[in-house]
Parts: sequence; structure tokens; C-alpha cells
Amino acid sequence: MVSSTIVLLLLCAKVGKALATCNPGKTTCVTEDLLHMITRAVPTINDSNSKTDLERRPTFFASLKASQQTLYDIKDIVKFDDAKINIGGGYDSTTGIFTAPRNGIYIFSCTIVAVGGGDVQFQLNKNDQFYTGGYATKTNYGGQTVYSIVEVMTGDKVYIKHRTGSLQKVSGNHHSTFSGYLLSK
Repeated sequence: MVSSTIVLLLLCAKVGKALATCNPGKTTCVTEDLLHMITRAVPTINDSNSKTDLERRPTFFASLKASQQTLYDIKDIVKFDDAKINIGGGYDSTTGIFTAPRNGIYIFSCTIVAVGGGDVQFQLNKNDQFYTGGYATKTNYGGQTVYSIVEVMTGDKVYIKHRTGSLQKVSGNHHSTFSGYLLSK
């Protein structure tokens, strides 16, 4: 864990140096502006509070362990049933819902893989409202990953749900995943 944190910090330091040549705010530098925001949010090794803040920062990663989940209805939530990381206890693998333990800007990532030959239409919801959508294609085990940056308040609920009323199957065996972490306050 410590070595991966050091590698991330060194990478961020290199990115920060590369950003010095970009003019912030220019349309061509949107990606660089986003990277600059992320590097400012990552605490440095010299920050005496960085370790405790990182240990408390809500973070989760869950995958669909079952071989597949069949979605029948537009109300169906994908239940990523194997929470490998759940710092802060915000993710509930029985419901598939992340409940924010702290206010802040979070990054969520979802990868959905469709069972061979099928497709899956899905969406990320915040408090029962559509936030962003995705579509795993009809190719043989086609998949899609969607990243979302979301401002949430304590108690807000974020989850992945079915986007259509037709029967669709999500591939499991740890191919489909849902994760999130607090980026900044």
C-alpha cells in the first residue's frame, strides 16, 4: 500500500511539472486543468496529516462475483456483490448502493460487460436521478466503462441501475465492477 502511494505521488509530481507549460483555462487544456485539480487534491508526503486523511477517505471497489445478473425491469439495481475495498463502510453489497459518509467531490467508475451476444443499457444514479449513462454493446461480451465526477452530500445515494425495461444480462465472474472514492472536500 505504501509503495503504491509513493508511486502515485511520484507520478503526480511528474504530471504537475508537465502542467507548468500549459495555460490554465484554455479550451485545449481542459484535460490538463482536470489533472492539475487532481494533483492538488492528492496530499504530499511532507503533509503530516496526509496519512490519516487517506486512511479515512471513503473508498470502495466491488465486483459482480456471481456468474451473471439478469436485469428485468428499469428499476433493477446492479448488485456488485463482492466488495473488495470498503473504507468508510459506504458501499452495501446486498443492495448495490453507495451511501456517502462525507460531503465532497467523488469519482465513480463502472464497468459493465454484457453476456455474450447481448447488450446492457445502464446508468449511474444519484438519489434516484439519472446522472450519466452507458451501453455495453452486442458484440461477444462487449463492455463499457463510465467515469463520473459527482458532488455528493452526506447520505446521498449513488448506484448503477438498468436503463431499459427489456431483459438484459450483466456478466459477472468479476468482469463487471463499480468503484468510487472521495477526491476532495
